[in-house]
Amino acid sequence: MFGIRNILSQLTSKLATTIKEIFNYHIGAKTVLILGITVLVVCTFFSLARCAVVWNGNVVAVAQNREVAEAAVNDYFRQLERTAGMPVKIKEDAIKYRPTWQLGALEDKKEIQRCLAGKLDCQYEACGIFIDGKQVAAVKDETVGQEVLDKLLSTYSDNGQWKVDFKQKVDIKRVTVDGYELMDTDQAVEYIQFGGIEVRKYQVQEGDTLWDVATAAKLPVEELIEANPDLTPQTLQIGQEIKISRPAPLVDVLTTYKDMQKEEIAYRVQEKVDQNLYWGEQKLVQKGSPGQREVVYEITLENGLEADRKVLQQKTIKEPVPQIVAKGNKKLLAFRGGNGRLAYPTAGAIVSPFGERWGRAHEGVDIAVNYGSPVVAAEAGTVQQAGYRGGYGLCIDISHGSGVVTRYAHLSAAAVKPGQRVERGQFIGRAGSSGNSTGPHLHFEVIVNGTHKNPALFI
Repeated sequence: MFGIRNILSQLTSKLATTIKEIFNYHIGAKTVLILGITVLVVCTFFSLARCAVVWNGNVVAVAQNREVAEAAVNDYFRQLERTAGMPVKIKEDAIKYRPTWQLGALEDKKEIQRCLAGKLDCQYEACGIFIDGKQVAAVKDETVGQEVLDKLLSTYSDNGQWKVDFKQKVDIKRVTVDGYELMDTDQAVEYIQFGGIEVRKYQVQEGDTLWDVATAAKLPVEELIEANPDLTPQTLQIGQEIKISRPAPLVDVLTTYKDMQKEEIAYRVQEKVDQNLYWGEQKLVQKGSPGQREVVYEITLENGLEADRKVLQQKTIKEPVPQIVAKGNKKLLAFRGGNGRLAYPTAGAIVSPFGERWGRAHEGVDIAVNYGSPVVAAEAGTVQQAGYRGGYGLCIDISHGSGVVTRYAHLSAAAVKPGQRVERGQFIGRAGSSGNSTGPHLHFEVIVNGTHKNPALFI
């Protein structure tokens, strides 16, 4: 391209030729004078013309001439590329050069470049990290992009021992971005790990306070209120929904590994009928013991939390031994066609059960009642005894046949006599605190063929 001075030289030459031709045609002196002044003005304008640097239609700097302007702009972009270590991208025809009569040209290239730095908006040819087709970060080049992905995966790789991959589709592609969008490796990793927002909803339960919910969500109460601007802590309602927002990764990392574990195999409990046991009684025939197996699992973690577990193979090392329990179905009063159940002898709750008590056998149950509460026969039978009997105090024994006897002790009064026939549920006396007793109650026993049984199994 020709410089401005070359253009001026050509114009001056043409004007001189024109003037010569005019004189040859004997044009008047006045006309010649006017043409001469015009030539002088044009020459003066072009001799004073400067070069304007135009960016997107706006003048950003004025140089002494085009050569100086182009050199300053080119040096400016080379400096940007050296500093960023990456190509600078500008739109086609974004920069133009045009003559201007504006005075005050910037002679120094550095001075021109300082002016450009405040006004030129440059973009860079970089690499974008895309997740499922959406750009989430921009980095200097593909090497840095791959370093970001490797760091994200290594967080859950257990030093390379486990297989790791992304759940979503992840790509690195060439992009054009503004300088402020660029991230270094650590910035990109942190943003992808925590730049998302996970929103869950919690329904208020009875007794909940906002502080309970915040503690369970591991969030400050202030953040919970900020995420729920319509929430009034003092008026929480059961069933009310609370939004819980927390940082979440923009991409999920799946970790897969194999794990061999030794596990206990639970034993089964088998029951069998023993005709020698009464209904409700049971006896341990064989104690069970667990087995053991060796299991190989394929475990999948999502962002470090277990998401799936599959059994790849398993081997039994020791078979479990079943526990065998014998249960009786013998009717307590079989001669009467009964179902093995006795009538409850008085109105009250069992407060001291059958079995060991205070280092000695407690051969019946104690039923809490008020002094003088009525006591009835648990089944039809014949009164064997009705009188005082040592520590039992006032006591009544009733024989029901087939070796079955029921005993009612610590009475305050007896309403039956030995040899008397009674029916099931018939009134036989009143509860008291006679004999070795610390307060009013009924001591009730069931004796079968001379052996004390747990009354709770039969009433």
